[in-house]
Amino acid sequence: MEHFSLEEWRKYAKNELSEPERELYEDHLYICDQCLEVYLEAMDEEEDSLPAMPGEEDFTTLVMAQITGEIPEEASKEQSGLPTKGSLFERWFPLAFAGFMLIGGLVTMCREKNQIDQE
Repeated sequence: MEHFSLEEWRKYAKNELSEPERELYEDHLYICDQCLEVYLEAMDEEEDSLPAMPGEEDFTTLVMAQITGEIPEEASKEQSGLPTKGSLFERWFPLAFAGFMLIGGLVTMCREKNQIDQE
């Protein structure tokens, strides 16, 4: 059985192979434990070369909480990007405005209908 070298697996990890080559490497991983170990080493090296993700611990905690269904309220608000509770005006103004517009439209329709009926 032909094995791939660490350098070849590094190219795979850096996505420097063509699609047919990548498929060949992936198929090989299913049958070769030795190459799987070399692949994992190459992936670890590639991971170390990536920049650190800010807030990685918070992200992991939030994802795990969502999986278990126990979303901490403050974490979900921070991560969702939604604003926290605003003032009463900020929360109810859009609804009140939409209601007034609806009522205004209905009143206008009724007036127009009455004018047509009177003619």
